Amino acid sequence: MTHSTAFDTTAIQKQKPQKERIWELDFLRGICVLLMVFDHAMYDIGSLFNEAWIATGKENIITLVRLAQNYFDNSELRFTVQNIVVWIFALLCGISCSFSRNNLKRGVQASIIAGIITIVTFFMDTVIKFGILHMFAFSILLWWLIDTLCCHKKMITAGVCLFLGVMIILLNDALLSAYSSNHQIFSDDNTWYFIGKFMLGNPTSFSSADYYPIFPTTGYMLIGAGISVILYPKKRSLLPWLGKYDWYKPFNFWGKIAIWVYAFHQVAVVVILALISFLFITPGDFVVI
Repeated sequence: MTHSTAFDTTAIQKQKPQKERIWELDFLRGICVLLMVFDHAMYDIGSLFNEAWIATGKENIITLVRLAQNYFDNSELRFTVQNIVVWIFALLCGISCSFSRNNLKRGVQASIIAGIITIVTFFMDTVIKFGILHMFAFSILLWWLIDTLCCHKKMITAGVCLFLGVMIILLNDALLSAYSSNHQIFSDDNTWYFIGKFMLGNPTSFSSADYYPIFPTTGYMLIGAGISVILYPKKRSLLPWLGKYDWYKPFNFWGKIAIWVYAFHQVAVVVILALISFLFITPGDFVVI
């Protein structure tokens, strides 16, 4: 019995302490995730439930639908916030790469989930060919490749990431300018077509229900990976005093499960809206079924 107790004590002593998560990163990611869900919910109301809800003649429903339509059709704030959210997502993705022990595994997992989303949406006539998850998968695997080529030297990796990130953003602006003034070249030449339609995000012919171009999104991700070494050399929170009362936890919950929210939130939002419609707005009719 004594021997067993000693063994158990030794085992406990050998256990490694759990690493503390940096709360502000999960907090920012959680805020962005919730804004994304709200954005897509408004889109679904305006596009999927619009006609059926207006047909009910209920004034409060018509007002809600029109607000949703106005929000998506005319709001400059929406596009500004959307761009900022994407930049923050990309920066956080880059910063998180510095903390992960196995980015190859993360990248492959994200690629598999992104591939499943493409296959499922293909049969829904709203195919997502290169959405936010595809972009994150590509970016994570790119970071892993850079880090491998840099022999896992974190300062060298950070320097390369910063340089490439800045160059991608600058090159994006130059190529967009060239695209605007030489549109025909981008259309006729296969190489320039790929750059203009896919990498720069001008999907006149390349269409995707959810689309995030390689340029400049990857640039922001690489910048995030570069500055993470400067901001978090000890991998500890920069603002520990602000988080001591745990007020941030409701948002951090969503930040911690962000990849699953990316993957399944649209289905969940549509199901919830369909149930609301079935029960309260168009009784007996789910609208989308």
